[in-house]
Amino acid sequence: MSQARHLAQTYARRRPHDGMIHVNPSRRRPRAGRFRSLAAGLAALTFTLTACQSGEPQAGTPKAGGTLRIGLASESGALDPHTFSANFLVLDGIFDALVGYGPDGKLQPELAESWTVAQDGKSVEFDLRDGVTFHDGTPFDAEAVKWNFDRWIGKKDFSFFRASKVITGVEAIDPDTVKLNLSEPYDPLLQELSISRPVRFLSPASAGADGKFSAPVGTGPWKFVSNTATGAVLQRNDAYWGEKPLLDRLEFKVIPDSQSRLAALRNGELDVIGGSYLAPITPVEATSLSKGGAGTRLLTGEPDVTVMLGFNPKGPAGDKAVREAVAKALDRKALIEALYLGYGEPASRFFPPTVPDSGADQTFTFDKAAAEAALDAAGYTRSGDTRSKDGKPLRLRFLVSANANGMQDARGSAEAVAGALEDVGIGTDIVFVDDTAYYDDKAAGKWDIAFFETYGAPYDPSSTAVAFLAEGAESPVFATGAYDRLVDAALFAREPEDRKAKYQALYDALYADAGYVPIAYRTRLWAVRDTVTGFAIPTTEYDLELNGVGLR
Repeated sequence: MSQARHLAQTYARRRPHDGMIHVNPSRRRPRAGRFRSLAAGLAALTFTLTACQSGEPQAGTPKAGGTLRIGLASESGALDPHTFSANFLVLDGIFDALVGYGPDGKLQPELAESWTVAQDGKSVEFDLRDGVTFHDGTPFDAEAVKWNFDRWIGKKDFSFFRASKVITGVEAIDPDTVKLNLSEPYDPLLQELSISRPVRFLSPASAGADGKFSAPVGTGPWKFVSNTATGAVLQRNDAYWGEKPLLDRLEFKVIPDSQSRLAALRNGELDVIGGSYLAPITPVEATSLSKGGAGTRLLTGEPDVTVMLGFNPKGPAGDKAVREAVAKALDRKALIEALYLGYGEPASRFFPPTVPDSGADQTFTFDKAAAEAALDAAGYTRSGDTRSKDGKPLRLRFLVSANANGMQDARGSAEAVAGALEDVGIGTDIVFVDDTAYYDDKAAGKWDIAFFETYGAPYDPSSTAVAFLAEGAESPVFATGAYDRLVDAALFAREPEDRKAKYQALYDALYADAGYVPIAYRTRLWAVRDTVTGFAIPTTEYDLELNGVGLR
């Protein structure tokens, strides 16, 4: 049976007490839900990303002032830039970095006007921008920079962040100059200093004597007004050191349901939705928006992330034959067409081609017969619907979370993959959990396969490589001790050609181990009201680039 047909039917029955979805081909029945409608839509519609849907700024003459209303999928969280609970984009509006991540990955001055890397690579000196103050009037100077770095460097919570281990000390040389001392040369450092957290700068006056956070006070273009479970409000920083915003205020409104957010955009309650971490738009909603009307416009951006399947090597998926069978059993093109509706393309690399040092394309071919042959050769015999070996059924615990796995229709995507695996005799138990349980189960090793999504710029490739592939990885795609040497070799390479070769060696090893299955490069999706001018898709999904945005 084709995977397109899998998407039009449901092969699952939920057991009432164990939280799993047990896929059982013997109880297949059609379902008149979203999968059948998606498949029907494919036959009737062709989706192309046209010029009118591009991420270019809208024309029109903006006027000064006004309030931009922005959708949020969930509340902003505590807006401390040195923790992990706050929304990336709200943080980006309030707090600046030393180094900015510009178009095409070009690093550019932000709070540091310039920087000098020592010849031996073991220190970086920053010339700070003159005359900058925090929103509370506190000077932004070398002592403030040192205070911020000291607040997180070396702390356990940041052990996954390689910069936290590499930076050994911070020196305030004079009020305008700060120096970072490193244990060894580390070229990704400057790019990592552009990320949303924990390297943004909080006013030292906004914390108590014990260093405890009290208020979100930064140097950014927007000043904090309020933050509740229903939304957040920021106002223009008239003393901003850079291009000052045209708008007076930003109002973020929490609307958890994506269809309700779309309705709010269409009825004029919201002006902006979209992005991976703000108010995501589903492919079905993007298709609807692409037709225009209701005073809205869809914007599409080049993919910057890879959605993939990863494996836990400590379990049934530790058998390479099983991983190879999974890779060959998936018709990725059918999955993308049915689940992404044209807003994605088949992936052939760990990182999209737009990511520096993403390497060469690798071959992942849909071949059901080859998948079954791999399992046969490894001794997995089929008697009925599920294979077994040495009397033990071949079943994979498929851990899925709505927000933690990179798939916009997580349940549907999991069911589609599970159906394809059942066709070659691999049983699956889909465990659909909330985010907290998802990460807890990951840490406890209670999973066999799961969806992953690379972080995107500016985290790629270095931060994602550490978080996904190094031993003790935060989000292990196929993390074993064998990859530590390869990850470090790539991260600490000094010359561009050597770094490129080292990353390729890492990808080659992962490919040889069948350690992951790339599925899609996912298109970036945003939408705005026609009254919004000057809005373009941000440089990264973690940025809030609204200084040139206005209303008409």
